[in-house]
Amino acid sequence: MKFAFALVTIMPLASLILACSPAPGPQQRSVEEVIAARSIEGEYVVTFVNEAVPLINIEDHEPTITIDAERIHFQSQCIYHDWAYERDAERLQTRPWTYPESGGVVGMCARGLSAGETAIIEAVGGADTIRFVPRGLWLTGDGGTLQMRFVPSDDQLAARDVDLTGSWNAQALDGSDLPVGIDLEASFDAIWWEPGCAGQGISYTIQGERFSAPEPGNPGMVCDIGFPPELTAIWSAMSEADTIEQTVNNGVLISGNGRSVLLAPNRGEAR
Repeated sequence: MKFAFALVTIMPLASLILACSPAPGPQQRSVEEVIAARSIEGEYVVTFVNEAVPLINIEDHEPTITIDAERIHFQSQCIYHDWAYERDAERLQTRPWTYPESGGVVGMCARGLSAGETAIIEAVGGADTIRFVPRGLWLTGDGGTLQMRFVPSDDQLAARDVDLTGSWNAQALDGSDLPVGIDLEASFDAIWWEPGCAGQGISYTIQGERFSAPEPGNPGMVCDIGFPPELTAIWSAMSEADTIEQTVNNGVLISGNGRSVLLAPNRGEAR
């Protein structure tokens, strides 16, 4: 089941960015400029390598990747690997890190690499493309493919009055109840309707109570599937809104400029 989800998630990679970015205009940046300006720095958990869950053979262990301005750092228990990198929008070039801080000496535990760890190292070392996807990043190149889930820091979460990450049900639009609630999924910086291949989603940022989302563009649909017609108006309302707040029963109201979307946590979603 996880294998299938990886394929569905990876397929709409470019489409989500295209769908969430405004068309170029006199006061707007191109899609390429939007992507280039977006930082990839942060901490991630590796969720898939070559479209499969990485085989580490350590119970409940999740390999991580941390990206800063100069380095990509892979950590799996006492195993680690580092690369210097250069990025130009979706183009990526990596090269081995020289460890100048330790005189070139690398100290790791004595055990050998697992199959999953080897695959991750090969994928990052051979990557030539990096893309934003729901929940994180996707890398691909001669070494294989890698999908990572972004893990926000405590400071990043504290800067938001509301954490939108999770599963939601859109219940009202512009003050009127929807005929049928619409299930949505949200990561730290994007909200979308499943399956992701339908191209129905929008990126967003939150700072305090301020909410911002770009005007939705043409959906980058890569699978032929119908979707609720209200989604177009939901994305439009979110792009015009400027405030996010918690409501009773742990709901969320995104509103502003006469538009609003009311979200309720999906049943079983602890908040």
